[in-house]
Amino acid sequence: MSELAVSLRKMKSKGDKESVLQFLREIMKLIPPSDDFGISLSKKGVHEYVLDRNGVVVISLSEDEFLPFFSANHKRIELDKIPDDVLRDIKVNWKNILDQLRDYALEYSKLDKKYLKVADEINGVLFENL
Repeated sequence: MSELAVSLRKMKSKGDKESVLQFLREIMKLIPPSDDFGISLSKKGVHEYVLDRNGVVVISLSEDEFLPFFSANHKRIELDKIPDDVLRDIKVNWKNILDQLRDYALEYSKLDKKYLKVADEINGVLFENL
């Protein structure tokens, strides 16, 4: 867990692209092993950037022109292909991202008790950096 704290401090102080990407890599290590969990990083228009255990997925929503239906498309991108404006959002919204991660760890702790400790450690990182 100390890697998460170190990467967060580095991202907050340096704020360059590599420090943000390292922060995301540390988060990916802590996401519970289930395809049900994805952390919302940023929304830009109809695109939402979501981090899961395998990287970043861009989900695009569109409304049907004649019917009240939404359709969604998704595309997986490499971490280094995340747009600069999304990286800036991640730097600003780091607390929200860690809150989501902690909540997912708590939820998954019902299946695997070790994630209760992970959630407590994420809380510790949050409190250290407020």
